Amino acid sequence: MATTSRETDLTDDFSGDNLLRLRGILNNLDKHPGFYESHQDRLAASDIAFFAHGASLDDKPYNENEFHPAFIKYRNGTSAGYRFILQLRLKRAIMDHAALIDRVTGSTTLVVHIPGSLEPGTPALAEHIKANAYIPGPVLREIERSEYGSNTVPEIVQTIIREIGVPTVRRFDRARAKLWKFPRWGGAPIPRPLPEINGMPHPIPDDSSRYTFYGKRLRVLPSPDEYFRGDSESEEDDYFSQVRKIE
Repeated sequence: MATTSRETDLTDDFSGDNLLRLRGILNNLDKHPGFYESHQDRLAASDIAFFAHGASLDDKPYNENEFHPAFIKYRNGTSAGYRFILQLRLKRAIMDHAALIDRVTGSTTLVVHIPGSLEPGTPALAEHIKANAYIPGPVLREIERSEYGSNTVPEIVQTIIREIGVPTVRRFDRARAKLWKFPRWGGAPIPRPLPEINGMPHPIPDDSSRYTFYGKRLRVLPSPDEYFRGDSESEEDDYFSQVRKIE
């Protein structure tokens, strides 16, 4: 089968025409020597997308103290040395898809990914939890130019870490304890809390829209009753007791 002009005109731009051109190439890889070697990372991302298709449509309930069946199948079918690589590719693919839809539609997507698994001995507290996030730079700059003039994204992500991340870790611990009958703590010392970074972290890598946030402990201000409680009552009692003695 001869190579058509539509197939040879493939560019990096996302469009319906380019999707058809790409499909034409993939259907005739033997006619395009070197294509796979030149685009291995992209084709690996498309492999992940094949298995991810429709995953968000299936939210059937399963035991709240167990992992999703996909968790076990993934671990059984993936050697330990490749799990980190695959999980990293998954996170990158999610952020890349978010960036693409924002670019082609002018929208804004906020992605916040929080791992459920922590180091042995780590308590399920916000100051021990990281979050990987995607937020497009144009909207960050728009926020900073707005009448408020301050970036609220760090505060939003910190709230997500506290309100969603902590329950995620707790649930993971319950499911882990049911699957593996050994304590997660195992006598390990409690790790130090993560470094406290104020404001927006630096993107990783530079000039990207990918960020890593470190959770912070929530500092709760005392209530008025608690704040003014203390020596005031005892001092007042001492005063009136002295007055009574004089009388």
